Amino acid sequence: MVPLHSIQYSWPRRRVGIVLQSSYREFSDFDRDDDDEEEDDDDDDDYINLDDNAVAKFKAMMGIPKETNLSEEDDQDDDNDDDEYPEIIEDSDFDNLSSIEQLITFATTKSEAKKEATATEWAKPVDISDISKSLTSGVCLVANPAKFCEDLATNGPPSLALLSKFGLTLPPPAELGPDRRADLLPVLILLDRHPLRGCHALLLNRRTGYLIGDLENQQFDSNDGSTSNTSSAPTPPNLGAFMIQPLWFGGTSSSRGGDQSNSSNSGSSSSSINGLDMIHLCPLVKGAKQITEDGLFYGGDPVQAQEAMSDPSLERIMTGFDFKFFVQSTRWLPMQLEKEIRDGCWFVASVSKDVLFKSRDRLGAKRAKPLWTEIMELLGGEYKGIRDDLYGGD
Repeated sequence: MVPLHSIQYSWPRRRVGIVLQSSYREFSDFDRDDDDEEEDDDDDDDYINLDDNAVAKFKAMMGIPKETNLSEEDDQDDDNDDDEYPEIIEDSDFDNLSSIEQLITFATTKSEAKKEATATEWAKPVDISDISKSLTSGVCLVANPAKFCEDLATNGPPSLALLSKFGLTLPPPAELGPDRRADLLPVLILLDRHPLRGCHALLLNRRTGYLIGDLENQQFDSNDGSTSNTSSAPTPPNLGAFMIQPLWFGGTSSSRGGDQSNSSNSGSSSSSINGLDMIHLCPLVKGAKQITEDGLFYGGDPVQAQEAMSDPSLERIMTGFDFKFFVQSTRWLPMQLEKEIRDGCWFVASVSKDVLFKSRDRLGAKRAKPLWTEIMELLGGEYKGIRDDLYGGD
């Protein structure tokens, strides 16, 4: 049994406390004035009863023929209006509904069916029979728990070199619980694959514990993710629109320098400013590269992005929550990732941007599923079975 306190992580962590204050006002009941009630009763006497002659006179003044019956015409118009709209729910659908509970179930089923028809949250397995063609920008690498969790391992204990690549010093033990273990199973998005430089990706499900606003006073060292307050550290860019956005841990490799020098040679864009990488949903960011068909972008100028995200030509005005910032990244030597995939370390999937950008913060007692868990469930089939093994069949 591995003591929980012995598990160590190599990325920086810091608790950010947020105090929420609420104020309440007491409202006293307002008593009705009896005089008002009497006035209301008196209002009933103001109505005038019109006889048939008065009605006929009114019709003549309005040019309405005597034989015309307005109410009948209205009824006919209403009947015709019904024909203009298709009947959404057939009467036969209600034949078997005999209780309120069944009615609620029926309505929920209809709503869910409509939601599924327009769902934008999906994940699809990628065929890896030809890995060189499968590893394109934007595909996701989803960890196989059999290669990261000792109790689920099938061919010996997990590789410590593989674990350390993602800030883990020991395999996540079962005592942590399935959700916490799922949080520690790496999910990455591939940014680039080059035959000479290897593969470059960002780890998507590991926070540093810092916010972008913390960068005003602290700088991250490119080698180990530690912080420095020295005056020689470069001044961080002005990212006021992103102050409350979390800073994510992209991996254990440096994002500084190498990307910028290589980007000019390869023609790819880079978002590395003071060691930060950026993925986002805004197509108007200068220098950004689209990496998925459904509109996920990598790189660009984060300073200019603050103006681009409110451009009126966009389908919707964007916010800081449509951007994710990463310190450091994950790299593999040429053919190293391909070998790990063949060894079964990774499942390769195409995942929608809505899944990747879904907020997974805790809201009271409710908490969104870990990214790893949701992707495996959306993949279905054998992947759903692997998810069930981690969760003990739940």
